[in-house]
Amino acid sequence: MKQIAVLATNSSISSDIFGLLDFFEYCNVLWRYQQHDAAPLFHCYLVSPDGGPLTLKQGVTFNVAANDWLQADAVVVAPAYAYNRAQLTAIAEPSKAYFSGLRQAVANGKLIAANCTGTFILAASGLLAHKNATSSWFFKDVFQNLYPEVHLQLNKLLVQDGNILTAGATTSFVNLCLALTELLVGEQFARQIAKVMLTDPNRSSQIPYMDLSIGQQHNDVLIQQVQKHLAKTLSEPFALEPLAEQFHLTKRTLLRRFKAALNDTPLNYLQRLRVEQAKRLLETTNQPIEQIVLQVGYEDMSSFRKLFLTYTELTPSQYRHKFMQEANFACCDAGVVATTTFVSQ
Repeated sequence: MKQIAVLATNSSISSDIFGLLDFFEYCNVLWRYQQHDAAPLFHCYLVSPDGGPLTLKQGVTFNVAANDWLQADAVVVAPAYAYNRAQLTAIAEPSKAYFSGLRQAVANGKLIAANCTGTFILAASGLLAHKNATSSWFFKDVFQNLYPEVHLQLNKLLVQDGNILTAGATTSFVNLCLALTELLVGEQFARQIAKVMLTDPNRSSQIPYMDLSIGQQHNDVLIQQVQKHLAKTLSEPFALEPLAEQFHLTKRTLLRRFKAALNDTPLNYLQRLRVEQAKRLLETTNQPIEQIVLQVGYEDMSSFRKLFLTYTELTPSQYRHKFMQEANFACCDAGVVATTTFVSQ
């Protein structure tokens, strides 16, 4: 039986905790179905920093059983909630009790895995230094500023460097689990469980899901005004000098401040805005692609197609096919989760 230890704290994201536990239990169900009531394939369990119960933000409590997680075949660092630089900087603090054990586990050849903000915790331990890794695409700038020694590959949904695996934002934990299953059991079973769970095992890129409208955090009020202006006039021709004059700046000062705030140029930023607007129109309308291209400030279909492909790894028609149907559905939250206690054994 393969042992999967999930290192968690009270700040861990509950959906990832439940998702990890459920994924490997689904594997057990399929395995026992195929092998006619054979012993379970996986034992997936939670670990807390002090060995005591875990109480997550939703009021869910896990009574954590005593397990020697250093003996596990794979160790997963659970992601935690964070939404700004200060929280992402401090996110690893509750997990520091795990760091020496993680370093020992890596040295012993164990598989180590993390996704979403769990990659920040793994980076804080020093284990990602000078290694290839991925993380949540919308925290790119914070990650690069905090851990410049990590070779970040945000275009990829999943990255393996030696015995360390990292995955991208939120639900990428499913792809992370599939990768662990393939390494621990084999490719055939991993593909079978992917089909049972209606999961695409070939999903390899975060790029189609990146959304500029979520925004990058900075405190330069004037550049924020420039951003708003570009968003309002995205279909109009672009010229740097009139833009700088409108905000009483020289071209050089505008470029410098824009670069400092957003790590980009005004023209590149505008191109990304245009692509985002095109994505929204492709998702939510039946307008011909040629008409959408005109609405976002382009006349040459071929050049826009190349630009769109650069930012999404999909053509406009491929993007519409992938995302349009999904845009017609909405879901609602049932409300506050009742306080419940679970036992992880």
